[in-house]
Amino acid sequence: MISEKNNKALLGSGLLLSLTSSLCCITPLLALISGTGSTVAAFSWAEPLRPYLLVATILVLGIAFYQAYKPKQKDECGCAGEERKKGLQSKSFLWIVAILSLSLSTFPYYAKYLQPKPVIKSIAATDSTHIQQAIISLSGMNCEACEGHVNNALLHKKGVQQVNTSYSNGTSTVKFDSTIISLSQLAATIENETGYKVTYIKN
Repeated sequence: MISEKNNKALLGSGLLLSLTSSLCCITPLLALISGTGSTVAAFSWAEPLRPYLLVATILVLGIAFYQAYKPKQKDECGCAGEERKKGLQSKSFLWIVAILSLSLSTFPYYAKYLQPKPVIKSIAATDSTHIQQAIISLSGMNCEACEGHVNNALLHKKGVQQVNTSYSNGTSTVKFDSTIISLSQLAATIENETGYKVTYIKN
């Protein structure tokens, strides 16, 4: 019974660790799908801890696999008793948890393929003197899922023509019509709809 409880705890810990390691990239995608995002940046704390969380996930699942596949102790007759476990204690369930943990841990590498298609806007003919470009510096972005989150939030705004966001540079380059939308409105859109912090704007 003790080993069964320990095994459940290990599997639960493995899932939790793998989920936490990718929270910073999972939440932007969920925000894009649900249309909410003001709390996304609250999970950016997980990004610096990601390597440690991944190592902890591997160790926890490794122990769980060892306990599941270690040689059985022989009983009084000298036979190795093979107890067939079912449900949450089965080896099949262990593999399911391991695959799910792997999927969660590697989420940042394929998150961009799961994002909704970006808004495509036709650029109407307008007075070019009103078209401006701004480079907005942001904090809180951690992966390509964050880029799509910012791009979609801005492209849904009237007057925004083009957006190119880079999480590695921590910037979003925005081309917009200054007679329709202002720099302060662009900044407010990012902070209110994505949760990322605008730190500097270069116009």
